[in-house]
Amino acid sequence: MPKHVLIKDPGLNGWEYGMLRSFETAIVEETGAEIETVPVHKFSTYLSSFGHGTNKSRFRPYFPKDNFDLNADVAWSVLMGPENYKLDSFSGWQKKCKIKVLYIYDTLPAQYPLIRKLFSDNTWDILITSFNDAADDLTKLTGRKWHCVAQAADKTNFEPTPLSERLIHFSSYGRRYPVLHDVLKNFCKSRGLYYDYTTHDARHPTAPAEELYRQYGWHLNHSLFTFSWPVELTNPARALHLRPITCRWFEAAAAGTVIIGRAPDNPAFNDWLSKDLVVPLDPDGDKKELNYTLGEIWDKRERFFEKAEIMRRQNIERWSWNHRVKEIQGLLK
Repeated sequence: MPKHVLIKDPGLNGWEYGMLRSFETAIVEETGAEIETVPVHKFSTYLSSFGHGTNKSRFRPYFPKDNFDLNADVAWSVLMGPENYKLDSFSGWQKKCKIKVLYIYDTLPAQYPLIRKLFSDNTWDILITSFNDAADDLTKLTGRKWHCVAQAADKTNFEPTPLSERLIHFSSYGRRYPVLHDVLKNFCKSRGLYYDYTTHDARHPTAPAEELYRQYGWHLNHSLFTFSWPVELTNPARALHLRPITCRWFEAAAAGTVIIGRAPDNPAFNDWLSKDLVVPLDPDGDKKELNYTLGEIWDKRERFFEKAEIMRRQNIERWSWNHRVKEIQGLLK
């Protein structure tokens, strides 16, 4: 049996890293990988001020490299973005690793220069982005072949609850639209419904990423409807020409929660998830029209819920991180 090793950075924590930890867990489950943590660099106190993407990052190469001894047939590393990369400050780790696999969630245009700087050499054997429309860009940019493997959901963290136990009638986690948000608050208040939405600063977590992710999962599992919007709509300057398909779509679908909003304008969405997964709604619509549409959606809640549950049952296995690990293993052959 080949020896797999997962390179884990325990210093990464925050709301967004829960999905990364789920992927790492799936790698261990599917491959039996041993976990090797990124060592604390002897100059870590100073290096933290010279992080990738900062004005001081050009000075990183001048710091002495620490040794990191690894021995594996297959070494895995998962990054939320290229800014998380720390192995450039260590030497020796790649010498005894036969195949090295790197997966990056976010590869947006603003990150292209850093990706070119870090990953244009032959350090990594298999380079993977989660954005299908970025793969060709990155291949041309780095002169290395980039594969695409979609994001997914932790099917143990996102499990459906019966309709009668959906304590949250509407939820919105992430960016909100002011007009729709106000309409929805009034709509729920007038009908005695509960609307749950993000009320905290995601930059200052007070619990481990895994615990934050479990709590988020509970809220999504107990939501009847949840609102979700594509990156090109919420942050067009960040998305530019890309149409990312992120974890939130897989997570809500895995929870059997009905998604209201707008799907990414990406042809892969119907293939990766399911056609008609999202109940369309224009967040910039007239207040009266929005209120009327919400009423129609609410009145048809049982029908929407049944449809979401059917799609979940038909697709849950292929929406999981374990399935993604198997896809990547296919690239190793």
